[in-house]
Amino acid sequence: MRSLTGDIGANVQALRDLPAVIPALKRLGEAAPAIERIAGFDHTLAQIVAIVPALEQLADLGASLDALAKLNVTLESLATVAPALERLAGLGTTLDELVKVIEPISHLPTLVPTLVSLDDSIKSLEVTIGTLSNTLGPLQGTTERVGRVVERLGNRRAGKAQAEPNL
Repeated sequence: MRSLTGDIGANVQALRDLPAVIPALKRLGEAAPAIERIAGFDHTLAQIVAIVPALEQLADLGASLDALAKLNVTLESLATVAPALERLAGLGTTLDELVKVIEPISHLPTLVPTLVSLDDSIKSLEVTIGTLSNTLGPLQGTTERVGRVVERLGNRRAGKAQAEPNL
């Protein structure tokens, strides 16, 4: 009996506590629609799980994306230079001809010492010619006078030679 009395006492106590449980049960009833929505998340959660590998790959590509972002300025510069590069590509034959013309010019530096030596020789010759001109200038007048004297002497001899055959 004691056990029965104890069980009845416990049940009575549980019944007395029952009104305190009613608000909690009401709150559980209000949460039912949210719980049903959460139950519908199975498909969404499966999709999220399927996306995880792609997200991990994107995370691995972070360094590459940063490097590409840094190349943005370079790519923009190339974009502005592209028309000029296209025009240069069309100049292929002209550039080949230009290379043929420029190649002999590339040997000019080896001629510089020879050209410098020639320049020095020409300057020396100019000085020598100036000195020679200064020296020969007065002699020219003398040479002209001597030439006239020689001509006169030649004319005199020719006149005597013509006069003598008559003898």
